[in-house]
Amino acid sequence: MRETNMTVGKPWRLIVAFAVPLLLGNLFQQFYSMADAFLISRFLGVDPFAGVSSTSSLSHIIIGFASGMTAGFAIPLAQAYGAGDRLLVRRLYRQNLLVSLGVALLLTVGSLLLVDRLLVWIRVPAGLMGYARRYLVIILMGITGSMLFNYFANTLRSLGDSKSPVTYLTAASLANIALDILLIRFTPLGVAGAALATVLSQWLSVALCVRRIYRGGSVLTEARETFAFDGKLLRQSLGMGFPMAFQSSVISLGVLLIQSATNSMGTQAIAAYAASQQIDGIAVEPLRSLGFAMTTFVAQNYGAGAYGRIKQGMRQCVGITLGMSVALGLVMLFFGRAFAAIFVGWGQTEILSLSHQFLMVHGALYAVLALLFDWRYGLQGMGNTKVVVAGSLMELLMRAVSAFWLVPALGFFGACIETPLSWIGALLPVVIVWVRTVRRMDMENRMGKEITERESVNMTMRERSSRAGLGGINGESTKRQGQRKAGAERW
Repeated sequence: MRETNMTVGKPWRLIVAFAVPLLLGNLFQQFYSMADAFLISRFLGVDPFAGVSSTSSLSHIIIGFASGMTAGFAIPLAQAYGAGDRLLVRRLYRQNLLVSLGVALLLTVGSLLLVDRLLVWIRVPAGLMGYARRYLVIILMGITGSMLFNYFANTLRSLGDSKSPVTYLTAASLANIALDILLIRFTPLGVAGAALATVLSQWLSVALCVRRIYRGGSVLTEARETFAFDGKLLRQSLGMGFPMAFQSSVISLGVLLIQSATNSMGTQAIAAYAASQQIDGIAVEPLRSLGFAMTTFVAQNYGAGAYGRIKQGMRQCVGITLGMSVALGLVMLFFGRAFAAIFVGWGQTEILSLSHQFLMVHGALYAVLALLFDWRYGLQGMGNTKVVVAGSLMELLMRAVSAFWLVPALGFFGACIETPLSWIGALLPVVIVWVRTVRRMDMENRMGKEITERESVNMTMRERSSRAGLGGINGESTKRQGQRKAGAERW
């Protein structure tokens, strides 16, 4: 298996090389929902498209919790790999795999029992309820597949292998598109066929990951030790996993609040919001991928104690992402309307106008998102879970303000500005913690240099003493020792 040690080599090259396959993988993952949205809209109509889209935030809360937890599990594994502790890597992998399966089972059962109440709570219009329920139930039944793929993919990435997951996502995405066409166009399943295509494609990616891990000569399977649950390791993994799961779910919960407010505006607003979210999700993937690459880069170097290298890599990554954010903002300004037309067609003028407004507002503030991704993912790589929770709560607060006050007051424009406001709110605690962390690393570096210098001086003195031979401190001749003893007695 292709594993990468990110503690040696030029930081920016390692980060970019890691992020490019990750970007391709994330884009193909976006195609899961994009293929559904495009084919449903074109083959089944606007109402089924709006019905499926009205549930997206709800499914993201549940599936986001699962994927966030597995991303948290990968952090101590990456730190152990950076420190060269291969036994600990295998113990963490096996234990966290069982925990992931247990969490997936609980999420599946709980979400299916509450599905009807949840759809009512998010105010899905009565005319769209049938479409929404048929689609969502099948997606929720596939939670285990989604969680397992995210667990295996994040595990591979923590070892520096970002290429294998993208290969499997590519295969799964192509399978998803083929199944979408088959089940939507040529069967009476409708929206249920689109959901079934997504679930089956996810299980294909799981099978490919398992094959790679157990046949690819990985550190994860290079030896077989007796397995036993370790309470300390479990607490460490859950201490990383739950905050990141909370972050993913809280972000999705905030989006759900806006989705609920948007659902009350009617089919046109729902379709515009859904199409804009799809486009915006693709646009920010380069920023997200580079930020996520920093998690592995920082985790491995943090495990190795290379603090100066962490700062160097972060500076280089920030420079790259800020430049990209400007370019992406200009793309949204000039081509946002054309992108929206891919989903709804040029004839839907009201939907296109609303979508373009959404994309211009978001594109103007992509630089804020770039800084948030870089610093937050970097802090997560060090195992800092408090800033994850604090940032998530700030995001939720800003989204709640938008849902309950800005959307009713400003209409669709309120829905446009809620996400950029949440970026700004989340960035505030992240900036504070990052500055403090840099100062702490600088202090530890200075202390380390002082200790090294003292050890160097002591070693030099010992070497000089050794070269002095018998005339040195520890090698004086018997005659000289006798003279010194006699002198001491005279005093």
